[in-house]
Order: sequence, then structure tokens, then C-alpha cells
Amino acid sequence: MLHHVAGHLLTFTNMSFPGLFGNMVKHRFKFDEMTDTIARRYASEKTLAETAADLRTNAGKRSAIPGFPPEMPLSDVTIHRQDIRRPLGLSCDIDENVLSAVLDFLTTHKQAKNFFDTSKLDGVQLVVTDIDWSFGSGDKIEGPAEAIMMTLTGRPAGSDLTGDAVSKIES
Repeated sequence: MLHHVAGHLLTFTNMSFPGLFGNMVKHRFKFDEMTDTIARRYASEKTLAETAADLRTNAGKRSAIPGFPPEMPLSDVTIHRQDIRRPLGLSCDIDENVLSAVLDFLTTHKQAKNFFDTSKLDGVQLVVTDIDWSFGSGDKIEGPAEAIMMTLTGRPAGSDLTGDAVSKIES
């Protein structure tokens, strides 16, 4: 699983726009299916050491996807970094500015629909307890920024979140 996630992070750094378009056609414009297939292929062809080296080498590259805001790959990398870190039990402090940018993107940008069902935010107030950030109005969800970010994108937050709307977001 971790190798697959790392392969996903590398999907768009090593692909040209024509390559991206060709892969989209091949997968009948099913973006999630395409990225999953490419990530699985990458993970099966590379060792973990090669994947780690590729992540380091490509850390500064931009995505090949035109029209996507810079907050989108930042969000993707930040979320997937946590997907890798959490199962390994590694601690990781995410910069407050990065967390704010990702949460802003997830709650206000039209492209956030690529990460989760944004309609779940209707009538929900998100209150972050470890940085100065909040969103919306209605039933509250309170907790650390990282837990809210991960829950919005379908990852379990465990007991880190409280509030009447937690079940709405987690469903």
C-alpha cells in the first residue's frame, strides 16, 4: 500500500501532457482509474529504494495537469504523506501555512471535488483547535487541522474530532 501511494505521488511528475491525455483516453476519461493503474504499475516496476530516490529527485517538479491550481498538488502530497506516515507510526509536523492552504483548498475550491464529496460541508462548521482556521456554519466539528484534513478526504480521524457533524463527514 505505501509503495502504491508513493507511486501515485510520482504519477504526474514523470508524464508529459500528451502522455496524460493519451492515458486519459485509454482509461475512458476515468481519472481515478487511470491514476490507480499508473501508480500500481509504477509500484510493481520499482523497488522501494528506487521509489524513494524518485520522490527526492522529483520533489520540486510541477504537475503535468494544466488548469489545476498549485494548491491541488500541495494538497495531494500533504494528504498522501500522512497516508504513508500514519501506518508507519512516524511523527510529522506539518507547517501551519501548508495546513491552512490545504484546508482552504478543500473547503472553497471547485477542484476539491476531486478529493471528496464537498456537499458534505453543507451546514457544517469546521473549527480547528491547533491553528487559527475555521470554516462554515452549522453543526460543529472540532479538532486538530491534520485530523480534519484527513477526515475530509475519507481517512479515519479516530477520536481526534468532536462534534455533532463528525458522522456526516465520515459517512
